[in-house]
Amino acid sequence: MDWHELKKSMNFPSQYSNRTRNLLALEKVLDGSLYDHIRYPFFKTCGGDGSYIPINKRRPSVRTHLCNVVVDDTVSLLFSASHWPSIHVQKDDDNEDCEIEAKIRKICFDLNLPSLMEQAAVMGSVGSVAILVQAIENELVVELKRTCFLEPTFSLLDPRKLVYVREQYIVDADGLKKAGFGEFPDGNYWFTRDFTEFETIWYDPIPVEYSADKNTQLIRDEARCTQHGLGVIPIVWIKNLPSADPNAPDGKCTFSAGIDAMIDADYLLSQTVRGLRYSSDPTMVLSVDEYQISNGLTSSFTKDASHAIALPQGSDAKLLEINGTGAAAALNMWQALRSLALEAMHGNRAHGDRVSAAQSGRAMELMCLGLTWLVGRLRRSYGDCGLVSVINLITLITQKFPDVQIAGHNYGELQAKNISLVWPAWFEPTFGDMQTIANAVQSAKSSGVVSMDTAVRMMQPATHVQHVAEEIKKILNDNELS
Repeated sequence: MDWHELKKSMNFPSQYSNRTRNLLALEKVLDGSLYDHIRYPFFKTCGGDGSYIPINKRRPSVRTHLCNVVVDDTVSLLFSASHWPSIHVQKDDDNEDCEIEAKIRKICFDLNLPSLMEQAAVMGSVGSVAILVQAIENELVVELKRTCFLEPTFSLLDPRKLVYVREQYIVDADGLKKAGFGEFPDGNYWFTRDFTEFETIWYDPIPVEYSADKNTQLIRDEARCTQHGLGVIPIVWIKNLPSADPNAPDGKCTFSAGIDAMIDADYLLSQTVRGLRYSSDPTMVLSVDEYQISNGLTSSFTKDASHAIALPQGSDAKLLEINGTGAAAALNMWQALRSLALEAMHGNRAHGDRVSAAQSGRAMELMCLGLTWLVGRLRRSYGDCGLVSVINLITLITQKFPDVQIAGHNYGELQAKNISLVWPAWFEPTFGDMQTIANAVQSAKSSGVVSMDTAVRMMQPATHVQHVAEEIKKILNDNELS
């Protein structure tokens, strides 16, 4: 079974667009539920009527989750605790604005942005993710949105600028009641909400039966509509990876290239497990006439070493056994499929159990070269186009609503321009790495080929200095004291 065939067999509402159904299917791959809709378990070979059930109609008993592994590895190198970037703000005179930087760092941790951005990178691996930033009851709230239910419209003059976003999906009457919409007759309804540059528009739910006119029969819910007046959409739209169509609302999926190989691996390992279980309890074949056996051929025989079967002279009994070459070949094929899938997705193909000693940061980077290349592209998507845009949107909201609270704190009106990110090294340097860097920096500084500023920046991977200017002041003060 290939990915195209499996995706067609998934049950999604027919009212959803092809884009929505495709993103929902990719989400099932990501959370490992892509086989849950298949009726029969893998070890059930015959139906109730005795008919044979083909393998592609059964759920695999083994799931390798290769796609999820690649996504987790990339996100770990992107926004984990040791890979969170430093946020720098420059003034008009090209000096660092340390005061604003300190406030932004505190806001990031007050809003738990490292965890939110990590989750956004996981959700967005299917193609895209949206981050909604809004002030609710004078409190700043950051919310992640699945883009499968969002329809964005971008500016014709600037394809990166959102001008309109519609959120629309199907919900049942119980869901509407829990969301505070009141009592509705049993059935399914369209939930619709629009985000514009000046307001958020809520609409009354309409039954799915009116789906042909779901966009023309919308009635505004004035009690829930809000005016924000920001002049921009309060949503940051992040495309995962560059796609063939730059105007498409979604980027390229991180793991789409490895789905077919993962499905083959799941079925291969499931069949291998089935073969090994059969080897532990093979089928018995008796070569004997029916009249020679008491109770006829319908009698059951115990296949156990403690039970002996007495057969008439000239009869024969056999066990249909298989040798282990098939299992060994299947495991070799699994290794090939795993390597193929990880190579296609630019995942980490290195085996940690083959490393006999501690490796330098540079050696680890070379071992995971494909993975670091992939994460380097994601840094542009979720860092420069994602995190920086979220910070800019937060500062814009504080300028529009200076009294807004952020995790119980009031930071006033924030003016932040020229925000940039400085990413840490891919892997923590060892003591040997730090000694090598220190010797190289000292030699370059004493030779007069680099400035103090450049020398401090060269040592940043080892020292984790946040502010270069402040560090230079500390060095000069230490030199004066000595």
